[in-house]
Amino acid sequence: MATELQTGLLCALVLGACGCVSPRGRLFSYTTTPYSLPYEAASRVGAKSCRLDITRLKEPFSRARVSVQWSNRAVADAMQKAGMTEVRYADVQTLSILNGVYERRRLIFYGE
Repeated sequence: MATELQTGLLCALVLGACGCVSPRGRLFSYTTTPYSLPYEAASRVGAKSCRLDITRLKEPFSRARVSVQWSNRAVADAMQKAGMTEVRYADVQTLSILNGVYERRRLIFYGE
């Protein structure tokens, strides 16, 4: 009986830590959400796409809130490389490990 209870509690802990029960996983989460664009053309998705990565690394032990954030390239460079001239829609993919100690946000732009 005790082992079944321990196994059940362990399973609930693992599911909650990975985001299966809670809205955001404590150990690992990977989400994709639409990014709001402030104009009317955002309702149509284009045929071309480009990506922009924004990565952040936080120091989790002290309360100093020390973090480092970097990006791989500018939006204009990514659009030019994909041959895009107009942005119509965007998504944000977020990868979070260890409750945000490592976090990568990827902006995916769609357009023509």
